[in-house]
Amino acid sequence: MGQRTVLRHLNRLGAFGVSVVITTVVGVLAIPVVITNAGSTIWGVIALGQSTALLFGVLVSFGWGTTGPAMVAGMPPEARPQMYIDSLVSRLYLFALAAPLAVLTVWLIAKDSPGVAMLASAAYLLPFLGASWFFVGDARPGRLLLFDTLPVTLGTVFGLIGLIGTGNVYVYLSIQAGMNLLAVISSGYLIRRGSPSVPTFDFSFSKAMHRLRGQRHGVVTAATSSLYVNTPVLVVGAFLPGALALYAMAEKFFKYGLTAVGPVVQVLQGSIADPDRARQDARVRTAARLAPFAAALGALVMALCIPWASSLLSQGELEVGFDLSIPMGVVFGAVAVSQVVGLACLIPIGEGKALAVSTVFGAAIGIPLIITGALTIGVSAVAWAVAVSELAVAAYQLKVVAGYFRRTSKDAKAAVAG
Repeated sequence: MGQRTVLRHLNRLGAFGVSVVITTVVGVLAIPVVITNAGSTIWGVIALGQSTALLFGVLVSFGWGTTGPAMVAGMPPEARPQMYIDSLVSRLYLFALAAPLAVLTVWLIAKDSPGVAMLASAAYLLPFLGASWFFVGDARPGRLLLFDTLPVTLGTVFGLIGLIGTGNVYVYLSIQAGMNLLAVISSGYLIRRGSPSVPTFDFSFSKAMHRLRGQRHGVVTAATSSLYVNTPVLVVGAFLPGALALYAMAEKFFKYGLTAVGPVVQVLQGSIADPDRARQDARVRTAARLAPFAAALGALVMALCIPWASSLLSQGELEVGFDLSIPMGVVFGAVAVSQVVGLACLIPIGEGKALAVSTVFGAAIGIPLIITGALTIGVSAVAWAVAVSELAVAAYQLKVVAGYFRRTSKDAKAAVAG
């Protein structure tokens, strides 16, 4: 890999990293402000609505958020805007289906302030109509920042100002909903107007549904992954409501950690794939070997930081102990491995089906353990159940990569012998 290539990847990493830093900093600072002005219970209810939105958001994004960057990167630039507009039409129909289901779900689960949970789920569902994945595949971190990250982040900032000024949490969530919608509209307008040949909207329902067929591996992967990542909050909210805010705080750090890993995965997604198979295989091998070691270090840092950081951000109201921070650290490490190996390695070597199978495998293990843990031992068992399922996913994906190299090595030897 030449010096120019390395510098190009570093520049892209830094550019994508700006969006991550802004999102993370504002998100972290929002925690103490919401808890101070609305209370830890309401903050937990908002987290419940957010997790519900993340769960149903998989239905809205329908795999484009998972496989979309690679699809965009592999298309001629002039064909990309029409593909995005087509996906947006399909996702609008899916949003019309998912939004009522998300609102109904939190209404049934939330025992405290169901109205807050319902508005939160609707507000946080809107970004799944956005174009973040398109900008990643198009290698446009500046557009990602200005037309996606910035409006959403400003929605949080303005919402916090509204919350401080009025003391009304509905003001906070309504402002966020409005800015999230603005991000969707502005991104779509930019992509459409910036195309040499202006893409057309075709609202044919049959065509919109037909486009979903090509997303089956992506949506299975995203759906099952989201199911067992976001199910714990729903289970804790339903069976252990008193521990909801505490678990949500621990999980929040895990999700911010994944956000920090995002730019690395984005760069790898665009750099590992290569027409030269030998070069691609070498990159896959390196990424798969290094990912577990880097993830283990991240897991250790996460486990040690959550207890004091949770107390700091909640001003002493919510202090997460090591009984939760250690399994959450393990969860972070395992998911970091599966992000790199699953999204950046399996797709280039043609193992998209294995990616989907791995997430189904994890969900099959995790969901029964999560529910059992909540009903028997308590909230720490829920976290360990997630950790076990995520470790299983990472191990399966690494095994698939190892199997791929065994096959290629055997094929190479056979070719030489022949």
